[in-house]
Amino acid sequence: MLPPPPREQSASTKVDKVLPFLYPVGDVANGMAKVGGMLRKCCALVAVNVLVFAVLFCIAELSYRIYRDGFLGAFKKIRASFMVPYSNLGTSNWVVYDPELGYRLRSGREGVNSLSVYGPEIAVPKPPGLYRTIVLGDSIPAANPGFVRYLADWLLLRGKFEVIRAGIPGYTAYQEVLFFKKYLAATTPDLVLWAYCLNDNHKFLHRFTEKGNLLWTDEASESLKIKSTWDKIVSRSYLLTLLRAGMFARAKKKELSQSKFPWEQTIDFNVAWKDFTWADYESQLVELQRVLQQRNGKLAIIIFPWEPQLLLRNDKEDHAYIVKPQLKLTALCEKHHVPCLDLYPSFSTEYDHGEKLFLDGIHLNGRGHRLTTDRISQFLTEKGLLPRR
Repeated sequence: MLPPPPREQSASTKVDKVLPFLYPVGDVANGMAKVGGMLRKCCALVAVNVLVFAVLFCIAELSYRIYRDGFLGAFKKIRASFMVPYSNLGTSNWVVYDPELGYRLRSGREGVNSLSVYGPEIAVPKPPGLYRTIVLGDSIPAANPGFVRYLADWLLLRGKFEVIRAGIPGYTAYQEVLFFKKYLAATTPDLVLWAYCLNDNHKFLHRFTEKGNLLWTDEASESLKIKSTWDKIVSRSYLLTLLRAGMFARAKKKELSQSKFPWEQTIDFNVAWKDFTWADYESQLVELQRVLQQRNGKLAIIIFPWEPQLLLRNDKEDHAYIVKPQLKLTALCEKHHVPCLDLYPSFSTEYDHGEKLFLDGIHLNGRGHRLTTDRISQFLTEKGLLPRR
């Protein structure tokens, strides 16, 4: 008797025999359906989170724009920011373009008078019996409240004094002298206190376009070039641009930390250690002194240290190199008979006692301004730069 013919196996039976370790086909189909459902849920969850993040980012972006540009200004500039890359790098109209100076403070904005300095209008000609002092410089004397205001309070106790806060953020020695000649010489001050910061030896450190937009250094500009679609997105956002600028600043800070002498790697401060830059500064000093002498005014210079110098104050071997700018300027002051106050020794003593005097290494904190006021007050008295009571 012949054996019965073999029955044809179903596909599922074949699979079960070949891959006995797999689930039956029906279970596989159900599992795939479940996986598909989970994938759809995950995609939906991701989409919802992306949407929520986008909405929150738009709210934050708009809030920051309103903070920067005001309510109406924020909406007016939204269209501009989509047309002009990095349009949020403007100055919020706090300066105006000047063909000679590069820029100056906008008159009538934030307490700026018609002579483009902070404070009330300055009487010209000068009232009889008034002793007028101008504090000339960059953002250090521009701070308010700061040592200029504290100095004014101290002088008012002595008689009829006026102190003019003529600090303009970002200015160099060249710009400060030119600005004084154009706008302040006619006020005939009795004394000009000229604040020196270690980045003053440039001709122009910061410049602005005719529309009042900041012109960055070549190095910073390179980091803001549009090279991809992502760059285009970043350039239209205030927050993303702020984040990119912060990352650039952090990278620069890390780079500086790798050098014993930080100024050797900086564009703005390294010039104070370059001998060739001091000839130009000396010409500015001589010119300002000449203009004042023509009007029977006196000149005195206040030298502000840079915090990295103070952090290296205990390096006795390289001390002369660390304070080279101070030594250069005090020598020029002696040469031209200009009273000079070097704040490095006083600041160094405070640092020996664990005190901090800076907000960011350049600009002073409250204690720094108070200490500066005390030292300037003592300096003015010792040098006979104030009239007798």
